Amino acid sequence: MTGTGISVEFAAAEPERLARWWAHVLGWELAGALAVLPRGPGLPLRFVAADRAKTGKNRVHLDLRSESHEHQQDFLLRLFNAGARFVDIGQGEDVPWQVLADPAGNELCLLEPRRSDVDTGPVHSVVVESADPAAESAAYDLPAVLQRPDLVVLHSPQRTGPYLEFVPGGATGDVVRLVPAS
Repeated sequence: MTGTGISVEFAAAEPERLARWWAHVLGWELAGALAVLPRGPGLPLRFVAADRAKTGKNRVHLDLRSESHEHQQDFLLRLFNAGARFVDIGQGEDVPWQVLADPAGNELCLLEPRRSDVDTGPVHSVVVESADPAAESAAYDLPAVLQRPDLVVLHSPQRTGPYLEFVPGGATGDVVRLVPAS
């Protein structure tokens, strides 16, 4: 979400290791030991030391974009070779994405190829589970590109970078969260 003032923060037992992992799998720049910056469209990722272990599913996760079925398979292989693993969070078998976890256990999705008029970069969207998607999304000064009672999708005014999607859900984990960019 280029220029939106938002970062995604990961709290981890080994934040430097997790920052290197995300920089590698996304092909982004490691800035210092605890930040990953996009090359092209994207949003900064920050990494901090966790004050407690991860419990339960995170409220926030990244959906990764694939450009073709071949690219999806290559991306999946890169994720696995780097230490990702499949996880079951109750998604079922008929969803058009693969659910995985990074080495710290944080959920992420690798989407099937989608047509889009927006260059999101490798992160298609930042997904936030919310008890009230409309109310929570109102806190962000970004244009809505889709608004329904069960889904609110925001995007940067420049129409570059990932979407910010608010979906209904009951996940309570806050190991991954949205924070103001620093």
